[in-house]
Amino acid sequence: LLLLEKSALHDFVARADIVALRAAFRFAVMAVVVLPLLPPGPFGPFGGVYPRQLWLLVLFFSGLTFAGHVARRAIGASRGYAVAGLLGGLVSSTSVTLSFARLSREHPLLGRPLFQGVVAANTMIYLRVVLTAGVLSPALAAALIPYVAAPFAVGLAAAASGFRHSRPTAARALDLPSNPLQLRSALQMALLFQVVLFLVYVVDQQLGSSGLFATAAVLGLNDTDALTLSMARGVGDQRMTVEVAAKAVAVGLLSNTCVK
Repeated sequence: LLLLEKSALHDFVARADIVALRAAFRFAVMAVVVLPLLPPGPFGPFGGVYPRQLWLLVLFFSGLTFAGHVARRAIGASRGYAVAGLLGGLVSSTSVTLSFARLSREHPLLGRPLFQGVVAANTMIYLRVVLTAGVLSPALAAALIPYVAAPFAVGLAAAASGFRHSRPTAARALDLPSNPLQLRSALQMALLFQVVLFLVYVVDQQLGSSGLFATAAVLGLNDTDALTLSMARGVGDQRMTVEVAAKAVAVGLLSNTCVK
């Protein structure tokens, strides 16, 4: 069959994005070969370590980055700052914010388009949080919707305004990683999640919900994904209520937005 379709395969390879194709095969090996070999756990103290679940998170974050890469290639990263920001927000809203802020110092007249791109990128954080929570706890994802619906709607309206006035821009305006999988970043995120899980477990046991909210505010300064996943795990283990976990994630989102 492969020999019969040789010309068609050569044509496909000539037109394909080889980098993305290799990333897709690597992702398939990670999901089909590595995942079944990992034990479910738990192992160790403080709520334990779940190797298979940690690898699922690696797959989740790598897949999310890969989806953003494919979307940017399909639509184009140079279709306007608002569009570039929205697509970049699927990968990293922090990277978009820093990149556009740096660009605005070099080109002050681009302040408004860059602002719209940053708003569009940070609008995606609310969608990411709901998706991330849904990986481990659909109940928490549903409880988060009232907290994120209003800011998501406002950000979407601002981004839509930017789309109407967007113009083609240089692709260098969006300084994002070219590696479609970002496996190292995904592994770091999974390890950070495990560290946060231990921290939240200890704080919840010693200080209760008040200490949990303070911890969430500090963790949100740097990242919301690990916080969201740790809260989802807490709900799944029935160590905290859905309401407390949703409020903690909302506090983390608020501190993260202030940092941006």
